Amino acid sequence: MTRRRPRKTGYFALTGLLALVLVSGLISLQPYGSPLNWITRGAALLGYLAIFLAIVSSAYMRQLVRFFGRPFVQVHHMLSVTGLILITLHPLSAAWSSTSLRVLLPRFDSWRVFLQLGGRPAWYLIAAAALTAALRSVIGRRWRAIHLLNYVAFLLGTVHAILIGTDFQQPVIKAVAITMAIVVIATLIQKRFQRGRR
Repeated sequence: MTRRRPRKTGYFALTGLLALVLVSGLISLQPYGSPLNWITRGAALLGYLAIFLAIVSSAYMRQLVRFFGRPFVQVHHMLSVTGLILITLHPLSAAWSSTSLRVLLPRFDSWRVFLQLGGRPAWYLIAAAALTAALRSVIGRRWRAIHLLNYVAFLLGTVHAILIGTDFQQPVIKAVAITMAIVVIATLIQKRFQRGRR
């Protein structure tokens, strides 16, 4: 009888706790605003990180299955759902703060305005990608192409964060965000290459 490898689910809690500590520390460097403002910023930072990990995890399916002892889809979906909830909380808390739902609508006044507020269309793209993943059995193979919207959304979110994000104006954090965007692009190229070989 073979022994089952223990599932290392504690790493999820540890990663979440570490992310929470880092984000809290980052917000404390610029502790102005109300508690609602801190929630808005914290949700953006944590959601951004979760979406990043969800995207990167898609390039390491086998390794994640071996490490966590559970199907890759479960690991990927935990990160994706967490990220979607957090980046939904970000605009909702901003809307509550401004007492207007207009902050949820993309703007097309100019390219600069569109990119500054790129988090708005990014949310819709991520929501669409998540919906297609949930309905992949109905949509068929085409769901993968629509799921690539996550990459576009992450890049839009990065530009939005760098241009007007409160906590992204520090040079070190800005450099980290740019590095994360480069890693996401590299992950997309790697996945395309792997699929082409198969």
